[in-house]
Amino acid sequence: MNQIITSLKNDSCPYKKIRKFSDEPGIYALFFTGKDFPLADYNPQKDEIIYIGKTESSQANRDEKTHFTSGKTGSSTIRRSLGALLKDELSLVPIPRNDKDFDAGRKSFFKFDEPSEDKLTKWMKDNLALSFYAYEQPPSEIDVLETGLIAEAKPLLNIDSKNPDNPYARIIKAARKACADEANQIMAQKEPSRETSRETSMEPSMEPVKTKVVPFRTDSVNADKNEHKYEEIFKTALPLIETAIAEVAIRKLSIQLSQEDFKKVGNRQSYSFNLEFSDGIVVNDIGGSAVARDLARVLEQSENFNKNLKDMHVKFRMDKGFVLWISQQ
Repeated sequence: MNQIITSLKNDSCPYKKIRKFSDEPGIYALFFTGKDFPLADYNPQKDEIIYIGKTESSQANRDEKTHFTSGKTGSSTIRRSLGALLKDELSLVPIPRNDKDFDAGRKSFFKFDEPSEDKLTKWMKDNLALSFYAYEQPPSEIDVLETGLIAEAKPLLNIDSKNPDNPYARIIKAARKACADEANQIMAQKEPSRETSRETSMEPSMEPVKTKVVPFRTDSVNADKNEHKYEEIFKTALPLIETAIAEVAIRKLSIQLSQEDFKKVGNRQSYSFNLEFSDGIVVNDIGGSAVARDLARVLEQSENFNKNLKDMHVKFRMDKGFVLWISQQ
């Protein structure tokens, strides 16, 4: 770990001087190169890593096209953290990430209005440096490496469960919450009917699944003859999945499912799928996969799953070998 951390520090380069971003998966590190860091009484050292992240695709996709791109704050935890700390200094205006978040009462995510997004991007490009360690390994191995590096370096802006002893996490999370609260207050003032509708949907007498917002249409789902065929398989595996969710913050986990069980009830060319939950709500398009939709229904109705998924972004991926991979983003 120390060798990789040393390599990341030695390869640090100001963002504006980077001419090409890697097309490989791996680990990236951020450094502060400005004069005044936006956190009272704290100024990072020249070679201090302030954030460590991973990419399972490429550095170009994660750093260049997400973290350092305007309009991507809703998908970038580092942009949300820095934006929250810079809100007053740069006069940033937080807004909900999208209408679906607001309607579903998901208030932890936010972005900024267009002028604010541009201000934040400019600040990041002016004040941050990057380095990258290519690591062309399976996602589970990349996750293990990232976890170890965060534990060793203890970066200031890593505020999740991989960096539990971060003394600044509470301050940063509070700043993010203030932005999220302001964003949702603005939306509520503009569209009070949305807030009223959401509160009605949260009445105790309603089934929890009815408060979920999913990105596929009900009418197209009902037309799928394979709908609900795979639910019993996932219900049988649910205790293992719930146990994995409780541990996913520590490491990526996998569950081997039975190929025979799936082929007994379905006849598909591919059973593979990707499914993402954020705060207990499906956030990716699973309209083309009856298998993913059935898993989503089973999970949405699991009390333990919903309890453990608060403020978490969890990804499920079933590969061709019928291995269900579970990881936290």
